[in-house]
Amino acid sequence: MSLVSVVSVVVAVVLLSGVFIASAHSRMGLPAMVGFVALGCAIAALDPDLLTAISPDVATNLSSLALAMILFDGGLHTTPQRVRRVFWPAMSLATLGVLAQSAIMTALAHAVLRLPWLSSAMLGVAASSTDAASVFSALGNTSLKARLADVLEVESGTNDPMTFFLMTVLIDLARTGRPGLRPLEVAVLFAAQMGIGLGVGLAAGYLGRKLLAAARLDTPGLYPAVTLAMALLSFGMAQSMSGSGFLAVYLTGVVMAGGRMSERLAVLRFHEGLAWIVQIVMFVVLGFFLVPRDFADVAVPGLLLAYGAIFVARPAAVWLSTLFFRMTAEERWFIAWAGLRGAAPIVLILFAVEAHVQGYIALVEVVFFVVLVSALVQGMTVEWLAERFGLVQSTPPESMCELLAIAREAAVMVPIVVMPGSPRAGKRLRDLAFPPDTLCYAVVRGGKAIVPRGSTRIREGDHLLVLAHEGAVSELKRLFQEDQVGHAEALP
Repeated sequence: MSLVSVVSVVVAVVLLSGVFIASAHSRMGLPAMVGFVALGCAIAALDPDLLTAISPDVATNLSSLALAMILFDGGLHTTPQRVRRVFWPAMSLATLGVLAQSAIMTALAHAVLRLPWLSSAMLGVAASSTDAASVFSALGNTSLKARLADVLEVESGTNDPMTFFLMTVLIDLARTGRPGLRPLEVAVLFAAQMGIGLGVGLAAGYLGRKLLAAARLDTPGLYPAVTLAMALLSFGMAQSMSGSGFLAVYLTGVVMAGGRMSERLAVLRFHEGLAWIVQIVMFVVLGFFLVPRDFADVAVPGLLLAYGAIFVARPAAVWLSTLFFRMTAEERWFIAWAGLRGAAPIVLILFAVEAHVQGYIALVEVVFFVVLVSALVQGMTVEWLAERFGLVQSTPPESMCELLAIAREAAVMVPIVVMPGSPRAGKRLRDLAFPPDTLCYAVVRGGKAIVPRGSTRIREGDHLLVLAHEGAVSELKRLFQEDQVGHAEALP
């Protein structure tokens, strides 16, 4: 077999296995990433030479790009209005909260693992990044109150740039062997990275909004190509300018989510599927670097640090960073408990592997334990805790708004005037061969609006308001060719 055919078969097996693992684990209530990592371990065991092909450098770059796609998907589900609503508490959690949690986890790692302070700090930073997607996946059909959902989602999208910046500083220190940057220089570098990420993200998002609003593409499948291109452009441009590509790509998704987006549902489904694919690949790649026989050596310290992250570091960081915001004790405890770890800690610790810091193999395995225990302990109880604290609501907070947004962007309103002598006059609506995906939602007659039924008979002079997909407008014109069919108008 050629190399291309071998790679194709391996990728197919990985993706199909990942799909079945995700489906099975969803039914059993267990985190799917456990199965993905186990699959990676099994593949590495079958081919011990795999690590020569998948080097830490390749794994780091691949995982960084995967995380960018996950963040863009999160941004597309977070509108600017939601960001503004919880901006300050979310930013406090993403900055002060990350610093506090990293400091506590660094001290715990140094005490438990007896590693140098630098290696311990890398573990502390990696364990401080949270993943809102894991929270909402664990909640299932339970709808969290809007404010809490927004805080968790915006925090998870903005704390990744903070943790990656801290990891960059630590990697620089590890490579030079001395503090390469003074505190003032660190502050300037932070401002520059975040400023570039902010500027590129907003600019790319605005450009993407204009493109989607102006685009009249023949095939709905081309719209996700536009959004994917904007995500890659945003991430790549920010990274090439030494800015935060992760902040840029997240903001690009947020800004684009706030604008008119043709085929929004198709775009969202595409990026949701892409996010799942890259998560499967990312965790399988992590499995390549784990040696199951070494788990026994790190199981106890790994569990100690996992429980330290869950019960000490995260609660302390949440209470400290939300001290000056209006929140109930139940909300603070829930935010602390809902700080599930996901893909970001894996990507972060791969930077330590690439830099070959002291004890990097143990760091990977310990971070795996932290993520695993977080997914099991917190993920399987977060729904129960939300209900216990009364933080859920019966319906999704913005489901109606989202449905209206989809309807507004997927359909147009077509006004039709039934002219005198029209063969349609006197017929019932149900007898007219309306094209698929159309709906006559109002008949205006004599200055009054009538809510039509199938039995409603059309009269001369009636004004029909028809909701239709853009592709059905020409068919409507053919159906009512003797009548006056107005130009299709976007819904307000």
